[in-house]
Amino acid sequence: MKRLLTCFFTLLLVYELPAQFRHYDYLGGGHQNEVAVTVSSASGSATGLMTIDGFPIQNQNQLADASRFLAQATLGADYATIQMTAAMGYDAWMEEQFALPPVAMLNEMFRMETIYKPILEEGEEAEEIGPNIGVNWFHAGWIDQHLKSPDLLRQKMAFSLSQIFVVNDATDLAEDFGQGLAGFYDLLSRNAFGDYQNLLTDVTLSPAMGFFLSHYDNPKADPVNNIQPDENYAREVMQLFSIGLWELNQDGSRKLDANGLFIPTYTNQDINEFAQVFTGLSNGGPNGGWGSEPITDDRRTNFVAPMRMYEEYHDRTEKVLLKGTTLPANQDGMTDILQTMVHLSTHSNTAPFISKALIQFFTTSNPSQLYIFEVAGQFRPTEQNNFQEVLKAILLNPEARVCTPTSTYTFGKLREPVVRKLNLLKAFPLSADEYENYFMQEFCYGETTGQLTGKAPSVFNFFVPSYAPPGDISTNGWVAPEFQILNSTNAIGLVNDVNRRVVSRIPFALDCNEEYVSEITEDPEFAEFYPYRQDFTEELTLTNSPTALVDRLDILLANGLLEDDTKTIMV
Repeated sequence: MKRLLTCFFTLLLVYELPAQFRHYDYLGGGHQNEVAVTVSSASGSATGLMTIDGFPIQNQNQLADASRFLAQATLGADYATIQMTAAMGYDAWMEEQFALPPVAMLNEMFRMETIYKPILEEGEEAEEIGPNIGVNWFHAGWIDQHLKSPDLLRQKMAFSLSQIFVVNDATDLAEDFGQGLAGFYDLLSRNAFGDYQNLLTDVTLSPAMGFFLSHYDNPKADPVNNIQPDENYAREVMQLFSIGLWELNQDGSRKLDANGLFIPTYTNQDINEFAQVFTGLSNGGPNGGWGSEPITDDRRTNFVAPMRMYEEYHDRTEKVLLKGTTLPANQDGMTDILQTMVHLSTHSNTAPFISKALIQFFTTSNPSQLYIFEVAGQFRPTEQNNFQEVLKAILLNPEARVCTPTSTYTFGKLREPVVRKLNLLKAFPLSADEYENYFMQEFCYGETTGQLTGKAPSVFNFFVPSYAPPGDISTNGWVAPEFQILNSTNAIGLVNDVNRRVVSRIPFALDCNEEYVSEITEDPEFAEFYPYRQDFTEELTLTNSPTALVDRLDILLANGLLEDDTKTIMV
């Protein structure tokens, strides 16, 4: 059976724990939360509890469709969640998800440090607690929260946004002060179901983004000292965060000029004008000042408080933005920025550009023009909670929900490494440690696959949306962005990792050094410290019914897309 599981896990290349949270309550919802039943007699075995336990969906086609929906809408789900979603319906499931509050990553990293730092330092002189908390604790909190929190749709949206609005921990400062990355991720999570304009404003004022794209301590021009405003953020906020490089129609297709050429959205002069807008921002902390790093004795606010405007360093000249929009001279700096946010948010390119980017992260690398047009039609950047409507348009669109694979079928996408790993971890129950946590930083996995949250090599993310691998995909004019970080080494590495966890039963969270792994797995103390092993009890009960076992694994790991011939070979 273990070999069969390894075979199934390999399928993760091509495309939870049971979450305990309140569901909408109705008969047949698959649970008995807040449902009271009065029985006519207390005698015998009849009780209210026994007569109203819902009816989990068993129909294979319904489960397959729900599994496919959750593969698009989440970073992984277990069998119970698939059954529940099939019973609830997708609209109800999404409304329930919208109502769940975000989990603060900043709180999670501090909680993990409080628990595990003394354990790691046992027998050694404890390090003095300073104003910083290393980014390693962000990664520990991130994986723990994603394995325990029920806000599955928000997790997927925040993760997707983190690959559009990219920061990383590549500098010593960002690595030492993990608060910056955690605070930025919380910013994305808070805005995940909000509106685009507020999101773009928060991103612009984030100190993590300010340091990453160098508009923190960005002064106005000083010709005498040969100082010019930094243009980095001015360029990327247009190219990557809002309007893209080329003028677009509402369906995402590029506009053409009178000569049949693509029309650029901005020029170098436009970048220069926008750079003047983003001058004067610096330390937003309570005791901050221009030119100072956002570091105080309050560890929870360092590199988290939004940047504030220092007027003496802001360029107060007139600024001409896109399509002749003008910001008047002698306007205060924050008004300049807020008006620029409105300008970019309401630009005709932003709706199709951002809509297509989200579609590519959620459902398919090659959406049709109609799909983009319909999603962009729901994109209203200043409307409260508009991302909820955008997500509905993406996930409930007929193009996403109807699955009819043929030789010319191009819908779908490659699962990227982080998503593959979380799908595996969430598919089967995973034992926690004595603190009911998962202390798993997974740096080894990041090193071997080329992807770990917060470690994109540049502002262009781990892969670019236009990447097309050589061969049929490129020849046919399609794209497959995630293939940019797929190679023979990490593809085989995933299979080897699954084999280690499933067959050899090596616990998750151990270092990838084989000698080290062999050494510590024989040490009982380390076995207690790394108890994170998956439970395949449900699957093992089906070993005498191979058809049922393959059907279950098809739902869990292949979203019900295995063909009958493939199932027959496996059985």
